Amino acid sequence: MQGRTTRLLLGALVVLLAGCGGEKKPAAPANPWTRGDISFGVLAPLQDARGKDLVDGATLAAEDLNIRGGVLGKRVRVRSLDDGCNAASSRASAEQLANQPLGGVLGGICASAASAAARALSLPFLVTSANSPRIVSAKRTPTAYLTNGTPYQAALAAVHFLVLQQARTLATVSASDKASKTLAGQVLGLASPAPKAVSEQTLDPASADYAQIARTAVAAKPDTVYFAGPAEASGKLAAALHEAGFDGDFVASAESESPGFLAAAGEAAEGAFVIAPASPQNLPEAAAWTKRFTTRFKQPPGRDAMLAYDALRALAQAVTQTGKVDPKLNSAQLPKLAESYGGFLGGLQFAADHTVLYDSNIALKVSGGSFKLANALRSAG
Repeated sequence: MQGRTTRLLLGALVVLLAGCGGEKKPAAPANPWTRGDISFGVLAPLQDARGKDLVDGATLAAEDLNIRGGVLGKRVRVRSLDDGCNAASSRASAEQLANQPLGGVLGGICASAASAAARALSLPFLVTSANSPRIVSAKRTPTAYLTNGTPYQAALAAVHFLVLQQARTLATVSASDKASKTLAGQVLGLASPAPKAVSEQTLDPASADYAQIARTAVAAKPDTVYFAGPAEASGKLAAALHEAGFDGDFVASAESESPGFLAAAGEAAEGAFVIAPASPQNLPEAAAWTKRFTTRFKQPPGRDAMLAYDALRALAQAVTQTGKVDPKLNSAQLPKLAESYGGFLGGLQFAADHTVLYDSNIALKVSGGSFKLANALRSAG
């Protein structure tokens, strides 16, 4: 009896030990960046409407790529982090992305946030919305590039349009803020010697005597008047020029693509030109995409969405050309993207200083009380 009891106890002990030895430890949580997919990071102010627009544009690009088989046969994913629209938050989020196996990063609506991220990342980084040329540098930020045209390129696009219009004499008027004065000054500088500058004025939008400014401009006999500044001031000037008998071309900066310009100008708005960045609303080629976006996200896309869509496709193309996810090699492919991969105005190309080579500024014309595409300018700069 004692021997049988001993054998039973020994058997139970063996079973117990076997159970302990075979107990499985909890599996470590999977790294969300390494699931056999190809992931791309997005930095944006996630609590802001523009930030959501940017993320939605990148998301739609990923979905469209996946419909076509993904990238290198792998599913594309988007991982979004909040950059807070400030340098500190952006740097912290960029550092979270820095050592992850990503195909690249896109985003940056605010210049300070984009600049901080560009300096923190060694991954390919396409700055989508912020457009200060000081954000990127071939030396300081070798993997970062601007996809949005710079203020200088806005001036270049305006002058390009003036040449196409065969303008001979030019009067400029600018609002008194620094950005507007700089833009108008660059237009004058780039236009020389043709069209010939015949008048240069600056106004304070709140207190200007628009009738007098218009009379002074008309007295110089320009065939074109260019205005840089806010939409309402632009409209008031257009109306005053019309009243003063001006019958030449009125050309305005991007702010004038606004209902505020149409309301302030009244009947003088008809036939006016605005040089502005392309958006889903003013590009006929984007009509079908805009409809799909609106159906998917229950709201129409903004320019941030369009820029993010193009940027993610560009990053995906760099990975495709490399044949694998490799930050150094992927970055090296960005200046060499095949034009065939597409884009709203053609594929992205970059200058030696890491700004975009061909900006997306276009010429709009007011017709029937709305802005219509007049010329799809592409200005190298």
